[in-house]
Amino acid sequence: MRVIVKIVLSHEILQTAQFPHFHKEIERLIDSGGKILMLDFSKINFLKNSELMAVVAIVKLVRDSACILLISAMSQQVRMLFELTGLEQIFQCLPPSEEVNLKSDQTEPLAGLQSVAS
Repeated sequence: MRVIVKIVLSHEILQTAQFPHFHKEIERLIDSGGKILMLDFSKINFLKNSELMAVVAIVKLVRDSACILLISAMSQQVRMLFELTGLEQIFQCLPPSEEVNLKSDQTEPLAGLQSVAS
């Protein structure tokens, strides 16, 4: 069964005070089995340095697991930042036309964080 957990990121989630909670939720998702984790950037038009470092921390967490990490709905500014820093080579970024074609067999709540299945 293919499980896609779509997490709509916001500046609040990536900020220092909220990030430890978010990080633990990602760990919980990884520990519960193989999944496809999609980070939806639709509410983020830019990233501060600390927020970019939070995204990199998520990549490090997911890298050695059976979980696949996808990025969706990136603004042009965020996409340019990823290109300038070389991060576009690390992430699998979905083109907007492919985002709507993803279907999930199941979804999981993400402990108070906005999460929806596609």
